[in-house]
Amino acid sequence: MDRNSVIGLVLIGLIMIVWMQFMVPERKPLEDSAREDVSMVRESQEDGSGNDAIIQEGGGAADNFGEFAVAAEGTEKLITIDNELFTAVLSSRGATLKSMVLKEHFDSDRERFDLVKNVDSGALSLFFQTRDGKKIDTRDLFFAASDNQSEVVLSGEDSYSLTYRLDVAPGRNITIVYTFTGDEYAIGYDVQLTGFDGLLPGNEYQIEWDGGLLHSEKNSEDEVQNSWASAYMGGSLLKLDAGDSSKDYREEQSGVAKWIAVRTKYFVASLIPVSPTEGVYLSGSRKAGETFENYTAALKFKFPQGKSSHKEALSLYVGPIDYNVLHSLDVNLEKIMDFGWDWLTRPFAEFIILPIFNLLNTFINNYGLIIIIFALLIKVVTYPLTMASTKSMKKMAALQPMMKELQEKYKDNPQKMQSELGRIYKEAGVNPLGGCLPVLLQMPLLFAMFYVFRSSIELRQQSFLWAKDLSLPDSILDLGFSIPLYGDHIALFPILMGGAVYLQQKITPTTQTNEQMKIMMYIFPVMMLLFFNNLPSGLGLYYLMFNVFSIAQTFYINKTTTTEDLPAITPAKPAPKPPKKKKGGKKR
Repeated sequence: MDRNSVIGLVLIGLIMIVWMQFMVPERKPLEDSAREDVSMVRESQEDGSGNDAIIQEGGGAADNFGEFAVAAEGTEKLITIDNELFTAVLSSRGATLKSMVLKEHFDSDRERFDLVKNVDSGALSLFFQTRDGKKIDTRDLFFAASDNQSEVVLSGEDSYSLTYRLDVAPGRNITIVYTFTGDEYAIGYDVQLTGFDGLLPGNEYQIEWDGGLLHSEKNSEDEVQNSWASAYMGGSLLKLDAGDSSKDYREEQSGVAKWIAVRTKYFVASLIPVSPTEGVYLSGSRKAGETFENYTAALKFKFPQGKSSHKEALSLYVGPIDYNVLHSLDVNLEKIMDFGWDWLTRPFAEFIILPIFNLLNTFINNYGLIIIIFALLIKVVTYPLTMASTKSMKKMAALQPMMKELQEKYKDNPQKMQSELGRIYKEAGVNPLGGCLPVLLQMPLLFAMFYVFRSSIELRQQSFLWAKDLSLPDSILDLGFSIPLYGDHIALFPILMGGAVYLQQKITPTTQTNEQMKIMMYIFPVMMLLFFNNLPSGLGLYYLMFNVFSIAQTFYINKTTTTEDLPAITPAKPAPKPPKKKKGGKKR
């Protein structure tokens, strides 16, 4: 990476920091609205008390659940669904998902972990209000299961359906059907309401995921920063990030949603409807002193007037934020991945970086080697740009004596100096910006790499050389204390990269020879060292190899190119001397 590359990288990095600080969507706190009664229930659940707090206020099941009181007591029955990708546990109390343990992904201690945060009450529920003012969360009610098995094992294309039914009164019931497949993360989730016409105010009800997802990463603060609730509506992403522990956040929108989701850094739970929705409801909060943000995401539906029965078909996805898996669902769920600017870096990530990574992964299992090969491919593709840039810089260096002469000669005539400089550039076939243009063209790709390496689960817990996890810094020494701007550890890839940046600058032709530029030759490597010390080691490996290949490429270009083909340049004409004034007065 030459000096122009480093300057461009630093400047765009500063722009990104400012942009992220001032241009991100505002986090919306909870406000009073017509849904105040609904938010009261949400708040009690988020406080960890669930609906028990509401039940205690009323004193009895009939007072709290009305005609649903018949289902408020019962015996909980669990069933385990084990397929090739996960082990899930369903409960008859609420017909809900109580546990989801993935088989191919582990926590920071390399152990299996449960993604469901609310293991006591479960994550899925129907929520609605009855005409007599009762607020019903189906997780408080006991359903009857169609199967009394305690465990079901699936593989390949095997499928299994489990039906939960809640009979409220003659002709009035709720039916929930789960459908599992042996080799897929997606779970069928169908809800049917019978006999509810006129029972629900506004005929509205919600299907929700409540409780967020359990964190799995060592760096809790980093995971919190990458956790939020979102919905995809009208071709754009609606995002709610509960970052301030002193506020509760809520977002409610009417319209058709393709999906709603809650996510952590590497995992997501999403509800995907088949039929059009009435809107979405998102809420979030964070308790002071805790590194966890609690989220609820819900889809709003209407029970059609005049109909005795209504069914909604949905798909539930609880699994890794893997671009290929999410893209295969064909609902734009991959939009939940943060690849930076949609109009600039995202296309590079989706249509260049990820496809090449996937192609290389079909032949190579080691992601460290894939990163090195990718860096080499980028240098090969950008070779013409680098060649043009180096030639331009060498020509500019050869013209420096003539340009300094012009600057001295026309220091009192800036317009003439610019005219002469333009003439020299034209005769020499040199573009003063020729060295910067290749750098600007490569910058979107370089920043897309930053986003991909920061968020791709493919690099998570993948080791290479001394780096135990390419998604984390390659720390070789924990300091036990934190150094401002540097961190509490020493990572090796950034140190090697800093040395490579310095060497690259030394052999790159430059038009500047002043002391300031000599000082900057030392400052830039130090800046890169500080910048990359806390970034994923995969990113450090990429930039290290990118610079190593750049050094080899620059050395080759320097050996094989000269300025002998520089055309003859017409010397600048001497500046005309001002006419001398004649001595003496005017003739009479």
